Amino acid sequence: MELASGGRVLLGERRAGDPPLPSELEDALREWAAFAVTVSAGGPAERDLLQRRGRQLAVRVADALGRPVTYTDPVTGRVESVPAHPSGPIPRVDPDPPGPTPWATGLAVSAFTAVLVAVGDVALSWAFADAFGLLWMPANVLVALGLAPSLHLLRQVPFWRWPAMGAAVGLGVAWVVLLFGLLGD
Repeated sequence: MELASGGRVLLGERRAGDPPLPSELEDALREWAAFAVTVSAGGPAERDLLQRRGRQLAVRVADALGRPVTYTDPVTGRVESVPAHPSGPIPRVDPDPPGPTPWATGLAVSAFTAVLVAVGDVALSWAFADAFGLLWMPANVLVALGLAPSLHLLRQVPFWRWPAMGAAVGLGVAWVVLLFGLLGD
């Protein structure tokens, strides 16, 4: 990609198998070329803008063609190769590698959450049973089914996996306590 005389952009190295450039990209190249002609005697800010926009357009051309292209900087005359970006999402880089698993703290948080959820579920279920009889069972099933997707998603989040595990265990313990309470009546 090179700026030619008369404000034209030369796309050198056109190959037989190259796809046509999108019309909006061709329009952007023409605008850049017109801007380059007017900026040739401009200040440093305008020349910097011209260089940055030229590199951006070179990247877009490389992406459209699916291969590297050469870009000639109109200010300095320097020639550089601009690679095409790989298609698909940009891979995510984890800046901090995961540290050791905090088992002691995590299990303490899980135990606290399990006790809290179990006591809360048993208390609410007994109150519901006093008012509505055996309807506490479908209500408790609905509570467990409503929490299941959230608990399943939280099992992958570093801190929140511990309260999620505790809540799941707490619901299980509450069911055991409630069913033994039902047998005792």
